[in-house]
Amino acid sequence: MKPVRGALGSSTETTAAACESLNLERAYTSLDELAADATVDVVHLCTPNYLHFDQASRLLRAGKHVLCEKPLTMDSAESELLVALVRETGKVGGVAYNLRYYPLCQEARALVEKGAIGQPKLVHGSFLQDWLLYPGDWNWRLDPKLGGQLRAVSDIGTHWLDLVTWITGRKVTELCADGECGSCAHRDRRLRLRFIPSGRRLKRRNDRVPGQRRPPSPLVV
Repeated sequence: MKPVRGALGSSTETTAAACESLNLERAYTSLDELAADATVDVVHLCTPNYLHFDQASRLLRAGKHVLCEKPLTMDSAESELLVALVRETGKVGGVAYNLRYYPLCQEARALVEKGAIGQPKLVHGSFLQDWLLYPGDWNWRLDPKLGGQLRAVSDIGTHWLDLVTWITGRKVTELCADGECGSCAHRDRRLRLRFIPSGRRLKRRNDRVPGQRRPPSPLVV
């Protein structure tokens, strides 16, 4: 396995700090510089959502495989173009749905595949988060121009949706949803969705709960 070559952050300061903490040899100054590095085979995009389409497109055309954080793009039209570009370039494009690889999730999928629990008729799950809990909290994901219109669905709901379709081996074909907003107009507090694929009912609930806030994540690694 090849080592990680370097990092590109949101500024020269964050890039230098990431390279120092991770012991990386190359601190890139631009996406063009990164794309031009022939020693780099794969790029992991951890940037704000509105940048995904442009950056992934440029890197694929530069001959790089791309692993992108979710959501892949701001809308399905951009996603469709990226899928076509992957086929055109022959490179691998992926979305970082890491929850699939948790041991309990692997075991759940294996039980379903073996028929150990019979045929699932109802799947219920929650994704609990405690960040953006306080009235003064803010994050770029709350701005539709930066994070997109779907908010909780594309931010954390997409993890639940991918996980449950992966475990059950079934695709969602219909959707019935309702949402609830808290007192703060700038952020949603709870979202409930019900997925109904081919006669099987899937329920999902998104809740924010009290607790510690999660730390900020790096932009591009």
